[in-house]
Amino acid sequence: MVLLCVLPARGEGRIEMFYLGTPDCPYCRQWEARARGELLASAEGQAVRYVEIRGETLRQPIVARHYPPEFQWVYEQIGPSRGVPRFLLAVDGRITVSAYGTGGYSQVFLPALRAAVAQRAAAQPRAGLFQGETHARNDPS
Repeated sequence: MVLLCVLPARGEGRIEMFYLGTPDCPYCRQWEARARGELLASAEGQAVRYVEIRGETLRQPIVARHYPPEFQWVYEQIGPSRGVPRFLLAVDGRITVSAYGTGGYSQVFLPALRAAVAQRAAAQPRAGLFQGETHARNDPS
């Protein structure tokens, strides 16, 4: 499943989140039932590209064939993955955070995601303002 939103091109502050899970992982099912919807509805979830990578079973690693062609670059950076659920944060095509488990999601991944989204927002010009534009008010006193 790939959910997309309009984002800058890679190299321009693009932020992507990758969730790796398997159908027989109880912690994956727990995260999917409780936290995924909250994440996708949040400001941070709306600001990033969310991608799910599904393995077949806990007994086998998630390998290159599980990744769609457009996301092989992720596999090239992290290699086979045995631990799930796994949460990856990529900024401008580079994996910057890798967290395992629901605890890692809450304690490591979410704070990093919030920081990356805030940093990108701070770096972008404000809507309605051109660079160098100033607003002045004519005060007839």
